[in-house]
Amino acid sequence: MRTSSVTAAVVALGTALVAVVTTSVGVAPAHAAPSCRGDRITVAELSGGCVVASGSVVLPDGRVFAVPDAGTTVTALPVATTTGGDPGDASVTNTGAAGIAVAVDGRWSGAPAAVRRVLALREGRVAAGHGAGAGAATTGTGSAASSCTDRSYTLLAYRWTRDVRWWSNPTGAKAADRVAIRAGATAWSGRLGTCGRSITSSAANTWVSTTARTPAVSSTGGCGDPDRRSVTGWGSLPAGTLATTCVWSQDGIAVEADQRYSTRYAWSSTATCSGNRYDLRGVATHEWGHAYGLGHTAASSALVMKPAAAPCDVAQRSLGLGDALGIDARY
Repeated sequence: MRTSSVTAAVVALGTALVAVVTTSVGVAPAHAAPSCRGDRITVAELSGGCVVASGSVVLPDGRVFAVPDAGTTVTALPVATTTGGDPGDASVTNTGAAGIAVAVDGRWSGAPAAVRRVLALREGRVAAGHGAGAGAATTGTGSAASSCTDRSYTLLAYRWTRDVRWWSNPTGAKAADRVAIRAGATAWSGRLGTCGRSITSSAANTWVSTTARTPAVSSTGGCGDPDRRSVTGWGSLPAGTLATTCVWSQDGIAVEADQRYSTRYAWSSTATCSGNRYDLRGVATHEWGHAYGLGHTAASSALVMKPAAAPCDVAQRSLGLGDALGIDARY
């Protein structure tokens, strides 16, 4: 990772999601906090500072997250249709005794002590050159930059220290998925010739096999219980959401990434695309960008990591300049 790209973004706390928090689990505070229990604990309840060991948290937008283990962050990263509206990247961090911190596109809620702890640790990681931040801002003269002139990117608060070993579940697939999703995964790896530049990325993945396991991504667009096995698959998602990736991380290191692609829409996985279908390879490229640790760029950008995809957006298969600079900064 290039320290200059990250350090310049220390002030952009609202732009990227948080790093996971390492806590002293099992050490009781001087005044024990109350506990929250149940399958749909609200953010308002979390704001009281309660400790949560199990159950689920429901966000105001309806997304439901299984409570992660103490010391773990789970992040949900969707891609929307251009007419559906982006629900926003969301993270839930369980700090243990300080409670749970929730972030939705940089807006913080949950236990105040947890939020303070997450932000303090995240600031320390950024200052040390190990954290997250925004990349260079889009340049231009009022008109939208092209994919080869737009240098913008956003780094999320996690990265992989090994290759992503993953399985695919073809049940309910709306297109031939394995080849298309694998192409999306490898678009970020190795020697990348982008916009006249040559970049070498150490982001890597290994497809293992098909599986009957289902990805731990819920129909609400939230995240379920991880099993340390990264799986892609198909299922229902809220209207306007094409796909969602859930990533679990500990102390800034990603340990699992699951993806769900929506069965609500028509998809294409052929070399060319026509009609009111969504290009699976292009959307998969976007979701694997999230899996590797990249966040959204501006909706007006022509980059892979813009937050929404139009039907037959095959241009999203190929990295733009900002996309390549982002993966280079991360790996």
